[in-house]
Parts: sequence; C-alpha cells; structure tokens
Amino acid sequence: MPRQKEFEREEVLEKALEVFWCNGYNGTSFADLTEGMCINRQSIYDTYGDKHTLFIEVLNHYSEKNGESLRAHFSQDKPARQLFKEYFQAAVQNISGDTKSKGCLINNAALEMIPHDAAVKQIARRNIDGLYKVFLDAIKKGVKTKELSPKLNPEAVAMHLVTTIQGMNTVGKAFADKKRLQSIADTALSVLG
Repeated sequence: MPRQKEFEREEVLEKALEVFWCNGYNGTSFADLTEGMCINRQSIYDTYGDKHTLFIEVLNHYSEKNGESLRAHFSQDKPARQLFKEYFQAAVQNISGDTKSKGCLINNAALEMIPHDAAVKQIARRNIDGLYKVFLDAIKKGVKTKELSPKLNPEAVAMHLVTTIQGMNTVGKAFADKKRLQSIADTALSVLG
C-alpha cells in the first residue's frame, strides 16, 4: 500500500506559488522550494516530478483561482461601468499595496520564459483569453442594456482593457505609485464612455 502524503496538496501549492512568485522560475532553487514548501526534496519529486512540472501546476492553480474570482466579480448584477470601475480600483489597491513588487505571476512567467517554454505560453494565452472573454461579455451586456454606447467596438475595447490591466501589473513592479496607477486605470476606463 502506498504511503499517504503527509501534506495537503493545495496548501503546498500555495507555498510553492509564493516561492516562485518572489524569485521567478530561474531564481528558484530546489533548496528554496523545500524550505518554502516545508517538505523534503523527495516528496517534491514523488508528487510533482520536477521543478518545471511543479511550476506549471502552480501557474494553473494561480490562473484558476484568479479566474474564479474574476468570473464571480463580473457575474454580479451591477452595471458594466461599475463592475469595471470596481475591478480596476481593486487592481490599483492590490498593485500599489504590493510591497514585494511581485506583480502578476503569469505575467512574470511569460516575460521570463516565453518564447522558450510552450507550456508557459499556453497558460499565459489561456489566462489572457479568459480575461478577454469576461471583459467582452460584460461590455456586450452593457451595450445590450444601453448602458454603453452601441458605437463601441466590444472586441477592441475588451482587448484594450486586458492589455491595460496586464500593463498595470508590469508597471506596478517598478512604480507602485497609487496615483500613477489610478491615472492609467481612469484613462483606460474612459473608453467605456
């Protein structure tokens, strides 16, 4: 009978996420992982195979958590403009309050590892596509309810807002300046009319 794992997989993934998020993939050693995850090297190998497989699982975990939160926010019965305003305000708060300048884990991974890592590229694309779809649906709903102008190009506006939020995460790593980030958010949201 196989030995039962002595740790909770999700709890350990959260710990690995923090290690990778603070150090990046290439900056993270196995010693960092065993210390940060509070498990031994063999348990990492037995459970995840290798560092890259663990990293991909961490990225998927992070993406799923953020995707659930995003979908929950935009499923609220509120006007589209308000949903976007609240979402971008929360982003400004999170980014400006990031004292470790961690940014977005998937953005970081994409910048560090694409074009040399197809698995990371696939996760980054899926993440962007998911964000785009949620934004697009909210914009189309706003147009349909006549809250937003029918002259808007929903696809272009959705991609503009996706690009802005991704850019804010990157800019925030260098400038965690709330006023600057709020200005970026306000300018981006002005396209909603």
